[in-house]
Amino acid sequence: MRSKKSKRKKSLLSTSIKVMGLALLVALPGLPRLAAWLANQEGKRKGYRVDQLKLRARDGTKLSTSVYVPEGEGPFPAIIMVHSWFFTRWQCHLYAPYFAQDGYIVVAYDCRGWGTSGDQVHCADPDCELADVEDVIDWLTEKSGLPVNKESLGITGLSYGGGHSFLAAARDPRIKAAVPMNGWTDLEASLNPNGSLKIGWAGFLAMTATWATKLNPRNDLYRWIQTLLFKRDRYREFEEDMRGRSAIYHEDAKCPMLIICAWNDELFDPNQNLAYFDRLNQPKMLYITNGIHISDGGIGPRFWGKDLWGLTKRWFDYWLKGEENGVLSEPLVRLYKPWKREMVAEQGWPPPGVRMHTLYPRRSDGEFRLSSRHHEQRGLATLKPSIFTPVTSGPSLIKFEAMGIGMPGPMQDAGSGYFSFTTSPSRRDYEMIGIAKLRLALLPLAEKVQVNALLYDVPPQGMPRLITHGTMTMEGLKPGSEIVAEMDLIARADLIPKGNRIRLTLSGSDFPYTLPVYGKGAQVVYGDGESRLLLPLRGVD
Repeated sequence: MRSKKSKRKKSLLSTSIKVMGLALLVALPGLPRLAAWLANQEGKRKGYRVDQLKLRARDGTKLSTSVYVPEGEGPFPAIIMVHSWFFTRWQCHLYAPYFAQDGYIVVAYDCRGWGTSGDQVHCADPDCELADVEDVIDWLTEKSGLPVNKESLGITGLSYGGGHSFLAAARDPRIKAAVPMNGWTDLEASLNPNGSLKIGWAGFLAMTATWATKLNPRNDLYRWIQTLLFKRDRYREFEEDMRGRSAIYHEDAKCPMLIICAWNDELFDPNQNLAYFDRLNQPKMLYITNGIHISDGGIGPRFWGKDLWGLTKRWFDYWLKGEENGVLSEPLVRLYKPWKREMVAEQGWPPPGVRMHTLYPRRSDGEFRLSSRHHEQRGLATLKPSIFTPVTSGPSLIKFEAMGIGMPGPMQDAGSGYFSFTTSPSRRDYEMIGIAKLRLALLPLAEKVQVNALLYDVPPQGMPRLITHGTMTMEGLKPGSEIVAEMDLIARADLIPKGNRIRLTLSGSDFPYTLPVYGKGAQVVYGDGESRLLLPLRGVD
Protein backbone atom coordinates (compact mmCIF):
# COMPACT_ATOMS: atom_id res chain seq x y z
CA MET A 1 0.00 0.00 0.00
CA ARG A 2 2.73 2.43 0.95
CA SER A 3 4.53 1.67 -2.30
CA LYS A 4 1.38 2.46 -4.33
CA LYS A 5 0.77 5.70 -2.39
CA SER A 6 4.40 6.71 -2.91
CA LYS A 7 4.11 6.05 -6.65
CA ARG A 8 0.88 8.08 -6.81
CA LYS A 9 2.54 11.02 -5.04
CA LYS A 10 5.51 10.90 -7.40
CA SER A 11 3.17 10.69 -10.40
CA LEU A 12 1.12 13.63 -9.12
CA LEU A 13 4.28 15.68 -8.49
CA SER A 14 5.61 14.85 -11.96
CA THR A 15 2.30 15.81 -13.58
CA SER A 16 2.17 19.07 -11.61
CA ILE A 17 5.69 20.02 -12.71
CA LYS A 18 4.84 19.28 -16.33
CA VAL A 19 1.63 21.35 -16.14
CA MET A 20 3.46 24.28 -14.52
CA GLY A 21 6.20 24.09 -17.15
CA LEU A 22 3.65 24.03 -19.96
CA ALA A 23 1.79 26.97 -18.43
CA LEU A 24 5.04 28.92 -18.23
CA LEU A 25 5.84 28.21 -21.89
CA VAL A 26 2.35 29.30 -22.91
CA ALA A 27 2.64 32.48 -20.83
CA LEU A 28 6.11 33.51 -22.04
CA PRO A 29 4.98 35.15 -25.30
CA GLY A 30 2.53 37.27 -23.32
CA LEU A 31 4.97 38.45 -20.66
CA PRO A 32 6.27 41.47 -22.64
CA ARG A 33 2.68 42.63 -23.23
CA LEU A 34 1.88 42.16 -19.56
CA ALA A 35 5.00 44.15 -18.60
CA ALA A 36 4.02 46.92 -21.03
CA TRP A 37 0.48 47.08 -19.63
CA LEU A 38 1.72 47.23 -16.03
CA ALA A 39 4.27 49.93 -16.93
CA ASN A 40 1.54 52.03 -18.53
CA GLN A 41 -0.73 51.66 -15.51
CA GLU A 42 2.09 52.85 -13.26
CA GLY A 43 2.75 55.75 -15.65
CA LYS A 44 -0.86 56.91 -15.45
CA ARG A 45 -0.50 57.20 -11.68
CA LYS A 46 2.86 58.99 -11.86
CA GLY A 47 2.35 61.38 -14.76
CA TYR A 48 3.90 59.75 -17.82
CA ARG A 49 3.04 57.29 -20.56
CA VAL A 50 5.02 54.34 -21.91
CA ASP A 51 5.03 53.78 -25.67
CA GLN A 52 6.08 50.46 -27.21
CA LEU A 53 7.58 50.38 -30.69
CA LYS A 54 10.09 48.74 -33.00
CA LEU A 55 13.02 50.91 -34.09
CA ARG A 56 14.83 49.96 -37.26
CA ALA A 57 18.65 50.17 -37.07
CA ARG A 58 20.72 51.19 -40.08
CA ASP A 59 21.29 47.56 -41.07
CA GLY A 60 17.57 46.78 -40.86
CA THR A 61 17.62 45.08 -37.44
CA LYS A 62 14.45 45.75 -35.45
CA LEU A 63 15.00 46.88 -31.85
CA SER A 64 12.14 46.49 -29.37
CA THR A 65 11.88 49.81 -27.54
CA SER A 66 10.03 51.35 -24.60
CA VAL A 67 9.74 55.15 -24.46
CA TYR A 68 8.71 56.90 -21.25
CA VAL A 69 7.16 60.29 -22.03
CA PRO A 70 6.23 62.74 -19.25
CA GLU A 71 3.00 64.72 -19.30
CA GLY A 72 3.33 68.30 -20.49
CA GLU A 73 4.55 70.28 -23.47
CA GLY A 74 8.29 70.08 -22.90
CA PRO A 75 10.85 70.26 -24.27
CA PHE A 76 12.21 67.55 -22.00
CA PRO A 77 15.74 66.26 -21.44
CA ALA A 78 16.19 62.61 -22.38
CA ILE A 79 18.15 59.63 -21.05
CA ILE A 80 19.11 56.53 -23.02
CA MET A 81 19.13 53.48 -20.73
CA VAL A 82 20.96 50.32 -21.82
CA HIS A 83 20.23 47.08 -20.00
CA SER A 84 22.68 44.55 -18.54
CA TRP A 85 23.88 41.26 -20.00
CA PHE A 86 21.22 38.51 -19.82
CA PHE A 87 18.42 41.06 -19.20
CA THR A 88 16.11 43.06 -21.47
CA ARG A 89 14.82 46.63 -21.58
CA TRP A 90 12.39 45.77 -18.79
CA GLN A 91 15.30 45.77 -16.37
CA CYS A 92 15.39 49.54 -16.93
CA HIS A 93 11.82 49.81 -15.61
CA LEU A 94 13.40 49.55 -12.17
CA TYR A 95 14.88 53.02 -12.71
CA ALA A 96 13.15 54.70 -15.69
CA PRO A 97 10.01 55.80 -13.74
CA TYR A 98 12.28 57.60 -11.25
CA PHE A 99 13.30 59.95 -14.07
CA ALA A 100 10.13 59.96 -16.18
CA GLN A 101 7.97 61.19 -13.30
CA ASP A 102 10.34 64.12 -12.90
CA GLY A 103 10.28 65.35 -16.48
CA TYR A 104 12.69 63.12 -18.42
CA ILE A 105 12.00 61.25 -21.63
CA VAL A 106 13.57 57.81 -21.12
CA VAL A 107 14.35 55.44 -23.98
CA ALA A 108 15.09 51.79 -23.12
CA TYR A 109 15.52 49.16 -25.81
CA ASP A 110 16.42 45.49 -26.12
CA CYS A 111 20.00 45.35 -27.38
CA ARG A 112 20.29 43.25 -30.52
CA GLY A 113 19.96 39.57 -29.79
CA TRP A 114 18.29 40.14 -26.42
CA GLY A 115 14.60 40.16 -25.58
CA THR A 116 12.49 40.53 -28.70
CA SER A 117 15.01 42.48 -30.78
CA GLY A 118 16.41 40.97 -33.96
CA ASP A 119 19.86 39.66 -34.93
CA GLN A 120 22.23 38.17 -32.32
CA VAL A 121 24.51 39.68 -29.72
CA HIS A 122 27.82 41.07 -31.01
CA CYS A 123 29.14 42.17 -27.60
CA ALA A 124 29.27 45.97 -28.08
CA ASP A 125 30.57 45.81 -31.65
CA PRO A 126 31.25 49.35 -32.94
CA ASP A 127 29.37 48.58 -36.17
CA CYS A 128 26.41 46.93 -34.44
CA GLU A 129 25.52 47.76 -30.83
CA LEU A 130 27.30 51.12 -30.71
CA ALA A 131 25.81 52.08 -34.06
CA ASP A 132 22.44 51.13 -32.55
CA VAL A 133 22.91 53.73 -29.79
CA GLU A 134 23.47 56.37 -32.47
CA ASP A 135 20.41 55.17 -34.39
CA VAL A 136 18.27 55.40 -31.25
CA ILE A 137 19.45 58.99 -30.75
CA ASP A 138 18.77 59.75 -34.43
CA TRP A 139 15.22 58.48 -34.06
CA LEU A 140 14.65 60.34 -30.80
CA THR A 141 15.92 63.70 -32.03
CA GLU A 142 14.81 63.61 -35.68
CA LYS A 143 11.92 61.20 -36.24
CA SER A 144 10.05 60.58 -33.00
CA GLY A 145 8.04 63.81 -32.92
CA LEU A 146 8.51 63.88 -29.15
CA PRO A 147 9.12 67.19 -27.33
CA VAL A 148 12.78 66.43 -26.62
CA ASN A 149 15.53 68.94 -25.91
CA LYS A 150 18.17 67.83 -28.40
CA GLU A 151 20.91 69.56 -26.40
CA SER A 152 20.13 67.64 -23.21
CA LEU A 153 20.77 63.95 -23.83
CA GLY A 154 22.27 61.56 -21.29
CA ILE A 155 23.12 57.87 -21.14
CA THR A 156 23.39 55.33 -18.34
CA GLY A 157 23.31 51.59 -17.75
CA LEU A 158 24.71 48.82 -15.60
CA SER A 159 27.30 46.22 -16.63
CA TYR A 160 26.72 45.69 -20.38
CA GLY A 161 24.90 49.03 -20.30
CA GLY A 162 27.79 50.60 -18.39
CA GLY A 163 30.25 49.51 -21.07
CA HIS A 164 27.94 50.97 -23.73
CA SER A 165 27.80 54.23 -21.75
CA PHE A 166 31.60 54.57 -21.66
CA LEU A 167 31.92 53.88 -25.38
CA ALA A 168 28.96 55.95 -26.58
CA ALA A 169 30.00 58.97 -24.50
CA ALA A 170 33.32 59.04 -26.36
CA ARG A 171 31.77 58.32 -29.74
CA ASP A 172 28.70 60.59 -29.96
CA PRO A 173 29.04 64.32 -29.11
CA ARG A 174 25.26 64.62 -28.79
CA ILE A 175 25.52 62.90 -25.41
CA LYS A 176 25.94 65.67 -22.82
CA ALA A 177 26.22 63.62 -19.61
CA ALA A 178 26.95 59.98 -18.80
CA VAL A 179 26.72 57.71 -15.76
CA PRO A 180 28.30 54.29 -16.49
CA MET A 181 27.67 51.83 -13.66
CA ASN A 182 29.80 48.70 -13.19
CA GLY A 183 30.93 48.91 -16.81
CA TRP A 184 34.18 48.00 -18.48
CA THR A 185 36.74 50.23 -20.14
CA ASP A 186 39.15 47.38 -21.02
CA LEU A 187 37.33 44.25 -22.16
CA GLU A 188 40.46 42.13 -22.54
CA ALA A 189 41.50 42.88 -18.96
CA SER A 190 37.98 41.95 -17.86
CA LEU A 191 37.95 38.52 -19.50
CA ASN A 192 41.63 37.58 -19.69
CA PRO A 193 43.62 39.72 -17.21
CA ASN A 194 47.36 39.51 -17.85
CA GLY A 195 46.75 36.40 -19.95
CA SER A 196 44.80 34.47 -17.27
CA LEU A 197 41.30 33.40 -18.34
CA LYS A 198 38.59 34.15 -15.78
CA ILE A 199 37.06 30.73 -16.14
CA GLY A 200 34.13 31.28 -13.77
CA TRP A 201 32.99 34.51 -15.38
CA ALA A 202 33.65 33.26 -18.92
CA GLY A 203 31.44 30.25 -18.30
CA PHE A 204 28.72 32.37 -16.73
CA LEU A 205 28.66 34.86 -19.61
CA ALA A 206 28.53 32.09 -22.19
CA MET A 207 25.74 30.17 -20.46
CA THR A 208 23.57 33.24 -19.90
CA ALA A 209 23.87 34.34 -23.53
CA THR A 210 22.39 31.29 -25.24
CA TRP A 211 19.24 33.24 -26.18
CA ALA A 212 21.21 36.21 -27.49
CA THR A 213 23.80 34.21 -29.45
CA LYS A 214 21.08 32.03 -31.01
CA LEU A 215 23.63 29.25 -30.37
CA ASN A 216 25.46 30.30 -33.51
CA PRO A 217 28.92 28.67 -33.23
CA ARG A 218 30.38 31.59 -35.20
CA ASN A 219 29.10 34.15 -32.71
CA ASP A 220 31.79 36.53 -31.45
CA LEU A 221 31.48 35.31 -27.86
CA TYR A 222 32.01 31.65 -28.76
CA ARG A 223 34.82 32.56 -31.14
CA TRP A 224 36.64 34.42 -28.35
CA ILE A 225 36.26 31.53 -25.90
CA GLN A 226 37.58 29.09 -28.51
CA THR A 227 40.57 31.36 -29.08
CA LEU A 228 41.36 31.62 -25.38
CA LEU A 229 41.02 27.89 -24.79
CA PHE A 230 42.32 26.26 -27.97
CA LYS A 231 43.39 28.62 -30.76
CA ARG A 232 46.09 30.81 -29.29
CA ASP A 233 47.45 31.53 -32.77
CA ARG A 234 44.39 33.76 -33.28
CA TYR A 235 45.06 35.84 -30.18
CA ARG A 236 46.01 38.93 -32.20
CA GLU A 237 42.53 38.89 -33.77
CA PHE A 238 41.04 38.59 -30.26
CA GLU A 239 43.09 41.60 -29.11
CA GLU A 240 41.84 43.69 -32.02
CA ASP A 241 38.24 42.80 -31.19
CA MET A 242 38.83 43.76 -27.55
CA ARG A 243 40.39 47.11 -28.43
CA GLY A 244 37.47 48.05 -30.64
CA ARG A 245 35.13 47.44 -27.70
CA SER A 246 37.24 49.12 -24.99
CA ALA A 247 36.93 52.81 -24.12
CA ILE A 248 40.48 52.93 -22.75
CA TYR A 249 41.81 52.62 -26.34
CA HIS A 250 39.57 55.35 -27.76
CA GLU A 251 39.24 59.07 -27.27
CA ASP A 252 38.01 60.07 -23.83
CA ALA A 253 34.37 60.90 -23.21
CA LYS A 254 33.31 64.27 -24.56
CA CYS A 255 30.89 64.97 -21.72
CA PRO A 256 30.75 65.15 -17.90
CA MET A 257 30.83 61.67 -16.38
CA LEU A 258 29.89 60.12 -13.05
CA ILE A 259 31.66 56.74 -12.80
CA ILE A 260 30.18 54.12 -10.46
CA CYS A 261 32.06 50.90 -9.69
CA ALA A 262 32.51 48.44 -6.81
CA TRP A 263 35.43 47.05 -4.81
CA ASN A 264 34.13 43.48 -5.04
CA ASP A 265 33.19 43.49 -8.72
CA GLU A 266 35.50 40.83 -10.15
CA LEU A 267 34.05 40.94 -13.66
CA PHE A 268 34.66 44.61 -14.43
CA ASP A 269 37.07 45.30 -11.59
CA PRO A 270 37.55 48.85 -10.26
CA ASN A 271 41.10 49.13 -11.64
CA GLN A 272 40.00 49.98 -15.17
CA ASN A 273 37.40 52.47 -13.93
CA LEU A 274 40.04 54.17 -11.78
CA ALA A 275 42.44 54.40 -14.73
CA TYR A 276 39.75 55.95 -16.92
CA PHE A 277 38.72 58.39 -14.19
CA ASP A 278 42.33 59.44 -13.67
CA ARG A 279 42.85 60.39 -17.32
CA LEU A 280 39.38 61.84 -18.01
CA ASN A 281 39.63 65.54 -18.85
CA GLN A 282 35.97 66.42 -18.26
CA PRO A 283 33.93 67.30 -15.17
CA LYS A 284 33.86 64.01 -13.31
CA MET A 285 32.93 62.23 -10.12
CA LEU A 286 33.77 58.78 -8.73
CA TYR A 287 31.57 56.57 -6.54
CA ILE A 288 32.94 53.20 -5.32
CA THR A 289 30.59 50.84 -3.51
CA ASN A 290 31.32 47.60 -1.67
CA GLY A 291 29.04 45.29 -3.61
CA ILE A 292 29.55 42.61 -6.20
CA HIS A 293 28.73 43.13 -9.87
CA ILE A 294 25.61 45.39 -10.24
CA SER A 295 24.35 44.50 -6.74
CA ASP A 296 24.25 48.12 -5.57
CA GLY A 297 22.58 49.91 -8.47
CA GLY A 298 20.67 46.96 -9.85
CA ILE A 299 17.71 47.33 -7.51
CA GLY A 300 17.07 50.94 -8.54
CA PRO A 301 16.40 53.90 -6.20
CA ARG A 302 15.23 51.83 -3.26
CA PHE A 303 16.80 50.29 -0.16
CA TRP A 304 20.62 50.49 -0.46
CA GLY A 305 20.36 51.88 -4.00
CA LYS A 306 18.81 55.19 -2.90
CA ASP A 307 22.04 57.15 -2.45
CA LEU A 308 23.58 55.90 -5.69
CA TRP A 309 20.55 56.72 -7.82
CA GLY A 310 19.96 59.96 -5.94
CA LEU A 311 23.46 61.10 -6.93
CA THR A 312 22.83 59.93 -10.50
CA LYS A 313 19.68 62.03 -10.70
CA ARG A 314 21.39 65.11 -9.27
CA TRP A 315 24.16 64.63 -11.87
CA PHE A 316 21.68 64.50 -14.74
CA ASP A 317 19.57 67.33 -13.26
CA TYR A 318 22.60 69.62 -13.20
CA TRP A 319 23.98 68.82 -16.65
CA LEU A 320 20.74 68.19 -18.56
CA LYS A 321 18.24 70.44 -16.78
CA GLY A 322 20.60 73.16 -15.64
CA GLU A 323 19.45 72.90 -12.03
CA GLU A 324 21.78 74.56 -9.53
CA ASN A 325 21.55 71.69 -7.06
CA GLY A 326 25.08 71.90 -5.65
CA VAL A 327 26.23 68.56 -7.06
CA LEU A 328 29.56 70.04 -8.15
CA SER A 329 30.25 71.13 -4.58
CA GLU A 330 29.84 67.54 -3.39
CA PRO A 331 32.95 65.38 -2.83
CA LEU A 332 34.81 64.46 -5.99
CA VAL A 333 35.29 60.90 -4.72
CA ARG A 334 33.15 58.77 -2.46
CA LEU A 335 34.20 55.26 -1.52
CA TYR A 336 33.10 52.54 0.82
CA LYS A 337 35.35 51.73 3.78
CA PRO A 338 34.49 48.21 4.97
CA TRP A 339 35.98 48.67 8.44
CA LYS A 340 33.67 51.68 8.98
CA ARG A 341 30.77 50.15 7.07
CA GLU A 342 29.95 53.45 5.38
CA MET A 343 30.64 55.60 2.35
CA VAL A 344 33.39 58.14 3.02
CA ALA A 345 34.24 61.30 1.08
CA GLU A 346 37.72 61.84 -0.33
CA GLN A 347 39.08 64.99 -1.97
CA GLY A 348 40.47 63.23 -5.03
CA TRP A 349 41.97 60.11 -6.52
CA PRO A 350 44.29 58.83 -5.29
CA PRO A 351 43.12 60.06 -1.88
CA PRO A 352 45.39 62.68 -0.26
CA GLY A 353 48.06 61.16 1.94
CA VAL A 354 48.11 57.76 0.23
CA ARG A 355 51.69 56.87 -0.70
CA MET A 356 53.19 53.84 -2.40
CA HIS A 357 55.32 51.87 0.08
CA THR A 358 57.85 49.43 -1.37
CA LEU A 359 58.45 46.05 0.24
CA TYR A 360 61.07 43.52 -0.90
CA PRO A 361 60.81 39.73 -0.57
CA ARG A 362 63.89 38.26 1.07
CA ARG A 363 65.06 35.44 3.31
CA SER A 364 66.10 36.13 6.89
CA ASP A 365 66.94 33.64 9.64
CA GLY A 366 65.61 30.84 7.46
CA GLU A 367 62.20 32.49 6.90
CA PHE A 368 60.66 34.38 3.98
CA ARG A 369 60.16 38.03 4.89
CA LEU A 370 58.79 41.24 3.37
CA SER A 371 60.90 44.23 4.30
CA SER A 372 61.42 47.86 3.30
CA ARG A 373 65.07 46.93 2.78
CA HIS A 374 66.52 44.35 0.44
CA HIS A 375 69.70 42.34 0.81
CA GLU A 376 72.23 41.76 -1.90
CA GLN A 377 71.98 38.03 -1.36
CA ARG A 378 69.95 36.52 -4.18
CA GLY A 379 67.75 33.47 -3.69
CA LEU A 380 65.39 31.27 -5.68
CA ALA A 381 62.11 29.67 -4.61
CA THR A 382 60.33 27.19 -6.87
CA LEU A 383 56.64 27.82 -7.48
CA LYS A 384 54.92 24.77 -8.97
CA PRO A 385 51.15 24.67 -9.59
CA SER A 386 49.08 22.20 -7.59
CA ILE A 387 45.39 21.34 -7.84
CA PHE A 388 45.41 20.54 -4.12
CA THR A 389 46.57 23.94 -2.90
CA PRO A 390 44.45 25.54 -0.13
CA VAL A 391 45.16 28.97 -1.61
CA THR A 392 42.21 30.55 -3.42
CA SER A 393 40.60 33.97 -3.72
CA GLY A 394 37.24 32.23 -3.41
CA PRO A 395 34.14 32.33 -5.61
CA SER A 396 34.47 35.17 -8.08
CA LEU A 397 30.79 35.69 -8.97
CA ILE A 398 29.68 36.23 -5.38
CA LYS A 399 32.33 37.64 -3.05
CA PHE A 400 32.03 37.02 0.68
CA GLU A 401 33.74 40.35 1.31
CA ALA A 402 30.74 42.22 -0.11
CA MET A 403 28.70 40.75 2.77
CA GLY A 404 31.30 41.66 5.39
CA ILE A 405 32.68 38.11 5.58
CA GLY A 406 36.44 37.76 5.19
CA MET A 407 37.88 35.13 2.85
CA PRO A 408 40.28 33.08 5.01
CA GLY A 409 43.75 32.06 3.90
CA PRO A 410 45.89 29.08 4.89
CA MET A 411 47.35 29.12 8.39
CA GLN A 412 50.69 27.83 7.09
CA ASP A 413 52.81 30.29 5.12
CA ALA A 414 53.92 27.57 2.69
CA GLY A 415 52.52 24.32 1.34
CA SER A 416 51.59 22.45 -1.80
CA GLY A 417 51.75 24.88 -4.72
CA TYR A 418 52.40 28.07 -2.73
CA PHE A 419 54.74 29.98 -0.44
CA SER A 420 54.59 33.36 1.30
CA PHE A 421 56.59 36.40 2.34
CA THR A 422 55.43 38.17 5.52
CA THR A 423 56.15 41.55 7.12
CA SER A 424 56.91 42.17 10.76
CA PRO A 425 53.96 43.43 12.89
CA SER A 426 52.72 46.88 11.88
CA ARG A 427 53.66 49.68 14.27
CA ARG A 428 50.49 51.66 13.54
CA ASP A 429 47.14 51.45 11.80
CA TYR A 430 47.31 51.79 8.03
CA GLU A 431 44.61 52.29 5.44
CA MET A 432 45.32 50.55 2.15
CA ILE A 433 43.36 52.39 -0.56
CA GLY A 434 44.04 51.77 -4.23
CA ILE A 435 45.95 49.35 -6.40
CA ALA A 436 48.78 47.21 -5.02
CA LYS A 437 51.46 46.45 -7.62
CA LEU A 438 53.78 43.46 -7.84
CA ARG A 439 57.01 43.11 -9.78
CA LEU A 440 58.63 39.68 -9.93
CA ALA A 441 61.89 38.41 -11.37
CA LEU A 442 61.27 34.87 -12.59
CA LEU A 443 63.19 31.95 -14.02
CA PRO A 444 60.52 30.02 -15.98
CA LEU A 445 60.76 26.24 -15.94
CA ALA A 446 58.23 25.84 -18.77
CA GLU A 447 57.06 27.70 -21.85
CA LYS A 448 53.81 28.68 -20.14
CA VAL A 449 53.65 29.78 -16.51
CA GLN A 450 50.92 31.20 -14.28
CA VAL A 451 51.62 33.18 -11.11
CA ASN A 452 48.89 34.28 -8.70
CA ALA A 453 49.46 36.78 -5.91
CA LEU A 454 47.21 36.91 -2.85
CA LEU A 455 47.61 39.59 -0.19
CA TYR A 456 46.52 38.78 3.35
CA ASP A 457 46.04 40.62 6.64
CA VAL A 458 47.47 38.34 9.33
CA PRO A 459 46.35 39.01 12.94
CA PRO A 460 48.39 37.90 15.98
CA GLN A 461 45.75 35.23 16.59
CA GLY A 462 43.31 33.70 14.13
CA MET A 463 43.07 33.11 10.40
CA PRO A 464 44.71 35.26 7.72
CA ARG A 465 42.12 37.35 5.86
CA LEU A 466 42.32 38.02 2.12
CA ILE A 467 42.70 41.68 1.18
CA THR A 468 43.12 41.42 -2.58
CA HIS A 469 44.66 39.31 -5.31
CA GLY A 470 45.98 39.33 -8.87
CA THR A 471 47.07 36.96 -11.61
CA MET A 472 49.25 36.69 -14.70
CA THR A 473 49.91 33.96 -17.26
CA MET A 474 52.94 34.16 -19.54
CA GLU A 475 53.41 32.19 -22.76
CA GLY A 476 56.20 31.65 -25.23
CA LEU A 477 58.83 31.63 -22.50
CA LYS A 478 62.30 30.16 -22.75
CA PRO A 479 62.91 27.89 -19.76
CA GLY A 480 65.90 29.07 -17.74
CA SER A 481 65.94 32.61 -19.20
CA GLU A 482 65.17 35.19 -16.51
CA ILE A 483 62.27 37.58 -17.08
CA VAL A 484 60.68 40.40 -15.10
CA ALA A 485 56.88 40.38 -14.95
CA GLU A 486 54.47 42.87 -13.41
CA MET A 487 50.86 42.72 -12.31
CA ASP A 488 48.33 44.99 -10.64
CA LEU A 489 46.26 43.46 -7.87
CA ILE A 490 42.56 44.32 -7.73
CA ALA A 491 42.00 47.72 -6.10
CA ARG A 492 40.72 47.61 -2.55
CA ALA A 493 40.09 49.73 0.52
CA ASP A 494 41.16 47.98 3.72
CA LEU A 495 42.51 48.62 7.20
CA ILE A 496 45.73 47.02 8.46
CA PRO A 497 45.48 47.32 12.27
CA LYS A 498 48.49 47.92 14.48
CA GLY A 499 50.14 44.62 15.39
CA ASN A 500 48.94 42.81 12.28
CA ARG A 501 51.22 41.62 9.51
CA ILE A 502 50.89 41.68 5.73
CA ARG A 503 51.48 38.43 3.90
CA LEU A 504 52.17 38.09 0.17
CA THR A 505 51.32 34.57 -0.94
CA LEU A 506 52.42 33.38 -4.38
CA SER A 507 50.50 30.44 -5.80
CA GLY A 508 50.71 28.47 -9.01
CA SER A 509 46.91 28.45 -9.32
CA ASP A 510 43.81 30.31 -8.12
CA PHE A 511 40.75 28.26 -8.99
CA PRO A 512 37.89 29.06 -9.63
CA TYR A 513 39.00 32.61 -10.42
CA THR A 514 41.35 31.61 -13.25
CA LEU A 515 41.84 28.63 -15.53
CA PRO A 516 44.83 26.73 -14.06
CA VAL A 517 48.04 26.23 -16.02
CA TYR A 518 49.78 22.97 -15.19
CA GLY A 519 53.45 22.26 -15.67
CA LYS A 520 56.80 22.79 -13.98
CA GLY A 521 56.08 26.37 -12.94
CA ALA A 522 58.84 28.89 -12.29
CA GLN A 523 61.48 29.96 -9.81
CA VAL A 524 60.89 33.29 -8.08
CA VAL A 525 63.94 35.48 -7.57
CA TYR A 526 64.11 37.25 -4.21
CA GLY A 527 66.64 39.13 -2.13
CA ASP A 528 68.42 41.34 -4.68
CA GLY A 529 65.76 44.06 -4.97
CA GLU A 530 64.49 43.14 -8.43
CA SER A 531 61.26 41.64 -7.06
CA ARG A 532 59.11 44.05 -5.07
CA LEU A 533 55.61 44.77 -3.79
CA LEU A 534 54.18 48.29 -3.80
CA LEU A 535 51.29 49.05 -1.44
CA PRO A 536 49.12 52.22 -1.44
CA LEU A 537 49.11 53.06 2.27
CA ARG A 538 48.04 55.95 4.48
CA GLY A 539 48.83 56.10 8.16
CA VAL A 540 45.92 56.49 10.58
CA ASP A 541 46.42 58.56 13.71
